[in-house]
Amino acid sequence: MSTQPEITATRDELTRVRDRMSDTAAELGDRLMAPVETVKDKLDIVQLVRDHPWPSLAVAFGAGVAAAASGADRKAASAAADASRAAARKTADAAKAGARSVKSATSTAAESTIDTARTAPSRARAAIVGALDSLAARAALSLIEKLREPSPLPVTPEPSGLGYVEQTTPATGADSSAT
Repeated sequence: MSTQPEITATRDELTRVRDRMSDTAAELGDRLMAPVETVKDKLDIVQLVRDHPWPSLAVAFGAGVAAAASGADRKAASAAADASRAAARKTADAAKAGARSVKSATSTAAESTIDTARTAPSRARAAIVGALDSLAARAALSLIEKLREPSPLPVTPEPSGLGYVEQTTPATGADSSAT
């Protein structure tokens, strides 16, 4: 049976081992990442061009001349033309297949027209009943909403209220019949 001091000693030893392992893992990470970072810094193309613009321009010009001299542009144009011709053939084949599909669908639709004609009255009846049910439900909801709204009070204009103008004639000093 273990005693309390043995348990404590084992826990302390485990803690020390964990700390050493963490330190070792961190040290290995630093050792491995340092060369990787160095290579990344040396291969940073954007920074290389910023640091050395003229040599970069010369390299780009040389690569362009080499590509032109190798005939890569003609090969690329030839490949694009071949791909275009192949795409045109595939498009024509797809159009023919589509026409066959439309023809087949048309004949299938014509055959099913007879069945549709037989079942059309019952389907039309069902559609009308469904539309009437929907209309009745909307009317009922509208009526319920109207009943829930408080009715507005009637408004009667008062003689002294806003917008009321009393029709009076202006007073004149002279009598109009004396003229």
